[in-house]
Amino acid sequence: MTEKIGLGAFRKNKTQRPEQIAPEQSVSEERTLPKNILEHSKRRLASKDLPKSIRLPLDTHSAISTIANIENKKIYEVVTDIVEEYIQHLPPQNKKLIRDNVEAIKKSSN
Repeated sequence: MTEKIGLGAFRKNKTQRPEQIAPEQSVSEERTLPKNILEHSKRRLASKDLPKSIRLPLDTHSAISTIANIENKKIYEVVTDIVEEYIQHLPPQNKKLIRDNVEAIKKSSN
């Protein structure tokens, strides 16, 4: 009994593997989110256009203020740029949540 039994057995009528057919590349729809989720106004906003305030530690405020002075921008513009940069590095599902919330706020404020 030189025949092996089981997985190591030699089959006399060994069938050939079917020819492997690679699927054709279908047209992929690339869904993209807008590059900038936050709205950047072309004009300088007045305090009545900026309804929310945030509380920051002194060192963070100092850093943001310094960046604003260097780039000749208002503090709210620098904060918007920083938040926009942060959003760009988030996963797509988080970006979508943020976009939906921002759009809901825009609709409710109009």
